[in-house]
Amino acid sequence: MQKTSTILTLILATMFWGANFNVGKLALAEMHPLGVAAWRFGIAAILMVSLLAAREGFRLDALRRNLKTYLVMGAVGVFGFNTLFFYGLRLTSPINGSLIMALNPALTVALSALILRERITGRQVAGLTLSIAGVLIVISGASLAALLKLQFSAGDLLILGGNFCWAAHSVIGKRFLKGTTPLQTTAASMTAGAAMIIALALLTGGAATVALPSVSTGACVVFMAVFGSVLAYLWWNKAIAQMGSARTAVFFDLVPISTMLISVAFGQAVSAVQLAGSVLVIVGVACSSGISFAKKPAAQAALT
Repeated sequence: MQKTSTILTLILATMFWGANFNVGKLALAEMHPLGVAAWRFGIAAILMVSLLAAREGFRLDALRRNLKTYLVMGAVGVFGFNTLFFYGLRLTSPINGSLIMALNPALTVALSALILRERITGRQVAGLTLSIAGVLIVISGASLAALLKLQFSAGDLLILGGNFCWAAHSVIGKRFLKGTTPLQTTAASMTAGAAMIIALALLTGGAATVALPSVSTGACVVFMAVFGSVLAYLWWNKAIAQMGSARTAVFFDLVPISTMLISVAFGQAVSAVQLAGSVLVIVGVACSSGISFAKKPAAQAALT
């Protein structure tokens, strides 16, 4: 049985990620999408590098060996994902955004098969189908005409593109990283991605894009940096180390539920279409993960 503290922090991590959609929407009311992303990951990168220095120190040999991979992961998983995420969130609802992101485990399975040559089971195919159906219901509003004409929200499509970036980020790390730690990988890729976001923000909008936000908006950004980036990633990596990636991944299904509950608390109505889509996405992702929670026989557990 896993430690209760690990389970609790894992649930908190998914709650923070779910809250990012709501808090990010509030920050976008005042700030440019690139400004929000630049402040969030600028703060998060400083905190991650400080944690790395305090806990493990800087391993220059691992940095040199994985530098290209760190840069690619930063470009895809931090810069690409968050640029598309914040632009998309400005054009769609937090609930839709979180439901589309719930497709990520299924997308990761598909990319793993294509890039890592991992075998896909029939159960995973069924899960992928259900997840994709749920996302299509959400972004089309359950309209067959919209599906046939591909008249989806631009924000939904941007977040879907960001979802592909995050799935690719996971696969790239698994394929190319050698002799490094999760903390060093996170710190290095986050720093690289933050630098790219800040550079783009300055080039496209100048210093005004990254101007100091108001106190209320700044609090939203700090929340996303500290809780939705640093703590969530660290707790997620800790859970993977103790429980394995497959058992941990299923908890990502709690993200849209968290977003939906927070949206309801803020007075936003949840439609039947969004509820139906969320059920299909969650069932599909759980199915594609291939996780069995059945208790192992004592002899098998001992051998394991």
